[in-house]
Amino acid sequence: IDEASKMNLMVKKLLTLNQIEAGREQLTMEHFDLIPVIEGVLNSYRLMIGQKEAKLVLKSPESLYIWADEYMAEEVIRNYVGNALNHLDGENKILILVEKREDKAYIQVRNTGASIPEADIGRIWEKFYKVDKARTREYGGSGIGLSIVRAVMESHGCAYGVKNEEDGVSFFCEFDCK
Repeated sequence: IDEASKMNLMVKKLLTLNQIEAGREQLTMEHFDLIPVIEGVLNSYRLMIGQKEAKLVLKSPESLYIWADEYMAEEVIRNYVGNALNHLDGENKILILVEKREDKAYIQVRNTGASIPEADIGRIWEKFYKVDKARTREYGGSGIGLSIVRAVMESHGCAYGVKNEEDGVSFFCEFDCK
């Protein structure tokens, strides 16, 4: 049953990715507050945050309105937070920083743990690419999440990326506020 659920989730993610890449997934651009979306994602991960004994810090304004497809923006946040939890190590810290930078909403999800090898850093956005196959298999990762992030951010025409930090990894994205 567990394997069937994992396969079902992977197929759904793959279908979403294929629709976005083919341009068939229509963007429903809305002006909405990003903060409740992030809080909703964090709430859905509460159990996993507790199991991993993660020290999670959210630094954000009370509200920050963006123009985006709300469902797709949530997918980006969900993938970043899920990856941070799955690759958490060391001090078990996750920092989510949300701030307005000129006309953009900047979102950073940073976790302590192993950095991404430089040879892999450009490839993590590719469909089915996994840096650590054994670890990914352990938590059921499919290598589709970050390719969905790439497709969503490119369909919005917005910046995204990753950076190795001294004690972990930092993923970021930006959405338009205007």
